[in-house]
Amino acid sequence: ITKNCNKMKVYKFGGASVKDANGVRNLAKVIKNQSNLVVVVSAMGKTTNVLEKITEDYFFKGNANLQELKDFHYTISKDLFENNHPIFDEINNLFVEIEWAIEDSPTSTYSFEYDQIVSVGELLSTKIVSAFLNQEGLNVKWKDARDLIRTDNCYRNARVDWDITQDLITKNLTDDCIYLTQGFIGCTSENFTTTLGREGSDFSAAIIAYA
Repeated sequence: ITKNCNKMKVYKFGGASVKDANGVRNLAKVIKNQSNLVVVVSAMGKTTNVLEKITEDYFFKGNANLQELKDFHYTISKDLFENNHPIFDEINNLFVEIEWAIEDSPTSTYSFEYDQIVSVGELLSTKIVSAFLNQEGLNVKWKDARDLIRTDNCYRNARVDWDITQDLITKNLTDDCIYLTQGFIGCTSENFTTTLGREGSDFSAAIIAYA
């Protein structure tokens, strides 16, 4: 999906397009020689489905297993990077965030816990893709979508605060480079992560293009 916004272009890549290492390499070919571009990337492959299952197991059964998800992302990363690349520490840190989240019993609603856990899928994918693009010599700046899209606290189906969001995007996306950010996620005024509804990454790209 491509949207044009004045002189800046917005490209959106869905999970199927980055489901493996070859998909990430193809993304790099698509945006090679581009500038003044925002690239919005979804979670890799079926990651969102797996994270939904993890959230359900955690919230309703009191246990969850991350190993399948870890293996999936480490396999892709080992195909793209040398073993000592810093990306492996970044991936590990994101999984630690999930482990911390599911360590204790839920303290809020299912929708709140869902957004804090499932949103990590987009962070994982964009960290990996950003690291690979920079490894390939592209001028890429990773941006946290939670610094760009402000929402209310209607978890799992958050509504956008358009005035604040437009101001944040205008202030944060100013350089003539390639920005890479996440689809699907936003942030409340209290700094809690929200999601924009299932398949919300297309909406994220449209929000950025509009702003």
